[in-house]
Formats: sequence, structure tokens, C-alpha cells
Amino acid sequence: MKRIGRLAATAAVACAGFLLSTAAHSVEAAPTDESWNSRDLNSALIAAASGWESRKLAYDLAAVRKGDAAVPAVFVSRLPEELREIDDVRAMKRTFIRIVLPLILESNARLLAKRQQLMTLQSRLVRQDGELSAEQRNWLAELSDDYRVDAGEPEMQISGLLQRIDVVPPSLALAQAVTESGWGRSRFALRGNALYGQRTWSEGDGIVPRERADGASYEVRAFRSLLQSVQGYMRNINRHDAYDELRDRRAALRRAGKPVDGWTLAAGLTRYAETGQEYVEMLRTIIEVNRFRDFDDAWIEGASTARLGESAS
Repeated sequence: MKRIGRLAATAAVACAGFLLSTAAHSVEAAPTDESWNSRDLNSALIAAASGWESRKLAYDLAAVRKGDAAVPAVFVSRLPEELREIDDVRAMKRTFIRIVLPLILESNARLLAKRQQLMTLQSRLVRQDGELSAEQRNWLAELSDDYRVDAGEPEMQISGLLQRIDVVPPSLALAQAVTESGWGRSRFALRGNALYGQRTWSEGDGIVPRERADGASYEVRAFRSLLQSVQGYMRNINRHDAYDELRDRRAALRRAGKPVDGWTLAAGLTRYAETGQEYVEMLRTIIEVNRFRDFDDAWIEGASTARLGESAS
């Protein structure tokens, strides 16, 4: 599913205006857990999670940026309404990042685990002269159908799936979440856990945009949880024909042994919004101003897969 057209583009422009108006705050030193002392931030995190979970959500972003600490595996199901009440821009941004980053890293960890399974099968084909079990072939067939990969011999299926089943860099996933949800303050994000503005044409599956054109029937898809929203977004990026260029760029980086970074992959999102290249430049501005590339090598607590920057190619 693709995202909202003109409505989302308008929201993105409005968000960019907000971003640029607060750029002086955004480029300051990396945030630390000192922000836990902020009453507004405290109430927002407590609203998002209770007890020890809210304390874990107050993790040190500076340490995560430096690669000195893992991101806690705390997955908030809904954004707190208190996000709208935080007057301090830096505190609001830190709250949003602390809530959304674990969801992005967990979703990527699951993709990497599936990718590792594919590479294991690929190696087995080489060792066993093309022989896979019936169960393995069925798994490949189901995965190929889900990710819209043409049926064929296992070697071709695996090659096509490895092109599609891969991470979306945290820097890019964060920038798009910021753009599409207005730092988590949009009606769609707060009411429907919709961080990425995906459309649905099934009546009742989402939220009707107030600015929807007469005769239009789409809604903004709602999700049961924020994690489901992030996973739906990554699935969309990884299988929709509109994002072939992004996947091609990602595969090229893998082959060259280079880091898979969001600033580079943003170039493949000209079809995500009606504003095209302007949308790409907006995402890159958000990535740069907020130093989101610091999070591209972050990892989730307890993940068994490699960090993004160290994952198998």
C-alpha cells in the first residue's frame, strides 16, 4: 500500500517548517538522560509505559549514538497524548525517538533473522547440489508469494528474496516517521498508531482524512500497535514496485561492502510522495539536522542478529 498523496505531502511540508524553525535546538549536543528530570518528559514516558518500563525508556541516547549501549527492548503499543503537551522541543523529540527507535530496531532484527535463514539455505544449496527439503521449499514458496517474488528454482527465489528482505536503516525509518506523523503528534498517529501514513481502501480499516477529496474512498490505515505499523511500513518498502530503486541501491551497497545508510537510500523514495525529489531532500534534511545517522549502527537489547552495520551481505 502506498501512502497519502497530497495530504501527506502537505503534512510533510508543515513538519519541515517546524523542523527548520527549531533547528538551533536540533543540532545541539547529543541528548542525555538528564531530560528524565523534565516533568513533561517524565509524564509522557510514564503514560507510554508503566513502572520499570518507563524508566528503561529513559535510556541514554548519547550512549546509543556512540555505540556504547544497546537500546532497551521496550515496545510501547501506543503513543501518549502527552506528546502534544511537551513544550520543550528537544524533550519532545527525545521522547519520540526513545519510543520509536526500539520498534524500528526490533523490526530490522526480525528481517535480519529471516535474511540469515535465506543465506543459510543458499549455502546449503551449494553444498548439497541443489537439494532442499519439502518443508524448506514450501517456506520459500510462501515467502516468495508474500514478497511478490516470481516462482522458480530455489536459487532464483532466494536471490529475489535477498533483494527484498533486508533492513530499512533507522535513520531513514525515523525521518519518515517524523515526516508522516509530525513527531508523533498527528491525529493518525495518536488515534491509529499510523506512523507512516499508509493508505487502505477497505472501509473501516483506518481513519478518514479530514482533507480527503470528494469522491475519494481511501482511509489512513490504522494498526493495533506501533510495532505493527513499523513492520507494515518496512514490508511496504520491501515489496512494493514503487520502491525498486531503493532496493537496488541497498543491494548495491551490500555488494560493495558499504554501510546501508538512510541518507543514500532516501534517493529511492521519489514515489513515496507527490512532491518527489522535494520529499527526498526533506528526508535528508531531517536526517542531517537531527543526526539520525548516529542510530544506523544501534542495536536492540538481546537481539541475536548482528548489528546493522555488521550484518551479512
